[in-house]
Amino acid sequence: MKSEFARTVTILPGQIDTGGHLGVPDTFELFMDTAALAAEKLGAGWGALGARGVFWITVKTMIRFLAPPRFLDTVEVSAQLEAPEARRCRTHYRISKGGETLVLGKTEWALVDVGAGRQLAVADVLPRDIAFSADLPFPAPFPRIDTAFSEPPFALHRVTARDIDMARHMNNVAYVRAIVDAYPLRVWENMRVREMAVVFLASATEDEELRLQRRVRGPETDMLISGADGRKVALARLILEQP
Repeated sequence: MKSEFARTVTILPGQIDTGGHLGVPDTFELFMDTAALAAEKLGAGWGALGARGVFWITVKTMIRFLAPPRFLDTVEVSAQLEAPEARRCRTHYRISKGGETLVLGKTEWALVDVGAGRQLAVADVLPRDIAFSADLPFPAPFPRIDTAFSEPPFALHRVTARDIDMARHMNNVAYVRAIVDAYPLRVWENMRVREMAVVFLASATEDEELRLQRRVRGPETDMLISGADGRKVALARLILEQP
């Protein structure tokens, strides 16, 4: 069984930003959805594992934007599973058109037995006949983001019903949307995000007020998202194109 999965997608109005390109949070969502379809094909999706009380947990995701597709572009979106480590595995993503790579991405996952409250060995859950490829599209390491943020919050985000997924926690993509929403449109349009990584530390729930702090170092903008009680919920790094 191959570890690769691909599908053809047309970029539609609900996925684009004001410049007519696939939006940043929409790219995270497209990769998340593609990973879900790939897992189903491998027999390790929501249907097969959910009945056993086992769920995929996103640990971190990073995306590199090379030439994001535009409105009505038809592109290939692929997901490729990397050979797993003991309790973690990674999915690599690519958006391409006519053989040109437009966007690259990567997510690190863990598998959790909710009833037992413990992580599972990934190799014990995945089918044993998967043929993993060593030719990985996005070998760059995830960034290390420290939690030392001294500036006061520059934005707040109230977790609302639209942020919540079927696990009744804040959806992974909702954190990315909260980061985008923290900026006025005129500022966000001029930021030109080249790369973005998000590390998920804890779950937020409906009605929580999240606080966003930031730290700017040259082209890098790091962020810490915390609950009102100081609990660290997520970290992010945005790398911007330089003028």
